[in-house]
Amino acid sequence: MKQLLGRVSLVGALALGLTALGAAPSNAAAPAQSCATVKGSATFSPGLTNTPANQTIKAKGTETKCKPSAATGGSGALTATIKLKNASCTTLINGGQTLKGTGATAWKNGQTSNYTLTFKTGTGNNITVATITGKVSSGLFAGDKISGQIQFTVKGSPDCNTKPVKQVTFVNTKPFVIG
Repeated sequence: MKQLLGRVSLVGALALGLTALGAAPSNAAAPAQSCATVKGSATFSPGLTNTPANQTIKAKGTETKCKPSAATGGSGALTATIKLKNASCTTLINGGQTLKGTGATAWKNGQTSNYTLTFKTGTGNNITVATITGKVSSGLFAGDKISGQIQFTVKGSPDCNTKPVKQVTFVNTKPFVIG
């Protein structure tokens, strides 16, 4: 089981970096946007096994309870893509991976924010947690930093031998924060 969780730490990280970004320190200025709830799923293609192969991870999710709502309409639909070279369950078992990707949020009010993302997967007891950092590369909030954290769960019962890891779900453990 630990082996499967380790393999999936990449998945979670990838699972949507966008999601669940960390809250700003209490002494920091108010963020441009903070979404309390982020959840969704991510799909691995062709699927994570014990044999190294290039993978594309595509994530989709929703951001809700976003404040201040005047800038975004209070919610949005997010997407993210991460490409991995020679990834396998075996190479990811220990966690502590740093992954890069891109993402975007289509806000309820019609605005869009595009992101560059970095995912850092956890280790040990936190193997299913990914910390996400990045920057708004264009669109609404361009130039602002983002931060957060997600926890993911593998869907189904993959074993990395005969049944590859193909999908994970994720929920944020900290608000998605921009600014």
